[in-house]
Amino acid sequence: MKNKSINFFKEFIKYYNSLSILKKFLIPSIVGFMFFLFFYIYILSSTTYMKETIHQINKESIPIYETIFDNEFLLQKISFELNNAVVAKELDWIKETNAYASKIQKNIEDLENTSLKNELIKIKQAFNDYYFEASNLSEDLIEDDNTYDYIHIKTQLVVSKYNKVLELYQSLRETIKSGIKNDVNSIYETSSKILFNSSNAFILWIVLSSLGLFYIYKDMSSRIKQIVEEAESIAEGKANFHKRLSSLSSDELGLIVNSINTFISKLEKNHEDLEDAKDDIKRFIADTVHQIRTPLSSILMNAEMIKDLQEDDSLTPFIDSIDASINMLSNSYEDLSYVTSYDSIKYNPNLISLSEMLEKRIAFFQTICRMNLKEIESDVDINAYTYINIVELERLIDNNISNAIKYAKIEKPIYISLVKSKKSNRIILEFRSFANEIKDKNKIFQKNYREEESKRGLGLGLNIVKNICDKYNILYVASYKNNQNIFTYTFDEIKKIGI
Repeated sequence: MKNKSINFFKEFIKYYNSLSILKKFLIPSIVGFMFFLFFYIYILSSTTYMKETIHQINKESIPIYETIFDNEFLLQKISFELNNAVVAKELDWIKETNAYASKIQKNIEDLENTSLKNELIKIKQAFNDYYFEASNLSEDLIEDDNTYDYIHIKTQLVVSKYNKVLELYQSLRETIKSGIKNDVNSIYETSSKILFNSSNAFILWIVLSSLGLFYIYKDMSSRIKQIVEEAESIAEGKANFHKRLSSLSSDELGLIVNSINTFISKLEKNHEDLEDAKDDIKRFIADTVHQIRTPLSSILMNAEMIKDLQEDDSLTPFIDSIDASINMLSNSYEDLSYVTSYDSIKYNPNLISLSEMLEKRIAFFQTICRMNLKEIESDVDINAYTYINIVELERLIDNNISNAIKYAKIEKPIYISLVKSKKSNRIILEFRSFANEIKDKNKIFQKNYREEESKRGLGLGLNIVKNICDKYNILYVASYKNNQNIFTYTFDEIKKIGI
């Protein structure tokens, strides 16, 4: 029995997975429809019973009840007319009561086919006995030829029979009232049962439908989430090429999963080719950087020698131009050198004076500023120390200065400030330059992003800065105020012993 249940469940899951998404969501509705179809039959049968009960009350009980009141009235009428006949000494008046008696008998005969036939027959017999005795007594009283004892006995007999008829009518009324009450109670119980079962059925349908829809939703949601996550991983270049999405169903999502798996397989081959090309490019850049080092050093030394050997200032503009170009080339060289080595060389932090390093780098860029018709104005607090690698600190400062020089307006100063916070152990480094506002201050730190495509460059500078800030938990933010782009960096200050 257990194996049959397991096999049935497996077959149902297999059938479920073969359905389309629309059919899966229609399952709870179809099941609910079938459930309510059977429940509707139950309600229909119950309401049919109530209808028949009400019809029975309307057809039988109420007419009998009305007839009882009518016959009781006629009985009183007969009694009253017989009494008048005796008082008036009119035998003919007694015969006139035959019409009332016939009416009572007719009313009873009309109801003899009902369920109360036996009770009505008893009433009819009791009435006939009463009417016979009452008529005879009335005639005897009019003829007045009977003794007192005879009249007294006859009167008692008539009264007894009259009371018996009334008692039978009363009993019949109580029987009808009890029957109607029971029928009404039965209708009430049936309607209450229908209402209770309807409420339970509705709640059960809501629960089962909700559970069914919830299961389908969770199944769809988990599979869609899996597809979205894998698609996002592929879009971000983080796809796991050794993993494939599981696909148990043949619905629309299953087809999408199979397509993604096929795409991942093709992408894996392309990725392997790209990784090989990337390694080749990285080796080429590393070799090129290494080969540039020697001639660049030679150019720097020769430029310094020319400065020292010149006899007048006639060559100074040219030497400054060469010097600025060499410095710019040197800065780009240091960026490439860092990018190609940061994941293979461990850059350990040391206690470094931010103040001294900032002053040195400002001095390094002075010639470049002059050649670009710009100048640097600085305000640097002394003895500001922090833990950072000297190469990475140089990259952070140099890229911010070179970025300001590149985008700042001509003949406008570039402001650099280094301030030690008096309220907390923080050092705030700020670069401000007059320039067009940065359009997207979040993307500016992304790799290969440039605000102005006309400005040629590697697009690595601020991304290198971001990676260094992330490594040392340095807070960084780009903002715009008073027509100036502002780059702010917040370092943890380290107090140097002896200062």
